[in-house]
Amino acid sequence: MDSENRARFLSVQLKRIKVDKWCEGCGIQRDPGRGYVMHWIENYAGLFRHAWDQSLCKLCQHARKCGYHVVKECSQFEHRCLSEGANCRYEHIHQ
Repeated sequence: MDSENRARFLSVQLKRIKVDKWCEGCGIQRDPGRGYVMHWIENYAGLFRHAWDQSLCKLCQHARKCGYHVVKECSQFEHRCLSEGANCRYEHIHQ
């Protein structure tokens, strides 16, 4: 994963951690605290990375907005080319 894609992934993963932490806080009716982030990383980071690798989100222009859903199909998907012109990886794979 190059630095640009790594930054996108980490940004989206951080958003997912924040959403999950907020949901956990709603469930227990208090802030789960800093320890929740480490808990999430230890228990869910690998699953999230696998889901990201399998998702359309990593190729989508809207990933930073909604990519934390890590879906395989999306009506809002708009391809974001990872390389220029005819060398576009998505186009090459899906032709």
